[in-house]
Amino acid sequence: MENEGETELKSTKHIGGQVCQICSDNIGTTLDCEPFVACSVCAFPVCRPCYEYERKDGNQSCPQCKTKYKRHKGSPPIHGDEVEDADAEDVA
Repeated sequence: MENEGETELKSTKHIGGQVCQICSDNIGTTLDCEPFVACSVCAFPVCRPCYEYERKDGNQSCPQCKTKYKRHKGSPPIHGDEVEDADAEDVA
């Protein structure tokens, strides 16, 4: 019976979403209330704070597939963003 309680605890810790594979926080949603997906290629689960840190201070790419992160709507521009990304044409 203890195993059932442990399972319930784990499943309710991150209600409504996936868990970030970097910090174990809830992934959360975008400004448009859609599930946040940092990498449009492999959808490796990364929360927005870890995504923002990786873009600003890390190697600016997905930890799993190594694809360079694109700027998401609401994210500040960083050095290395493509010129088109400077406009409001951000990835959702």
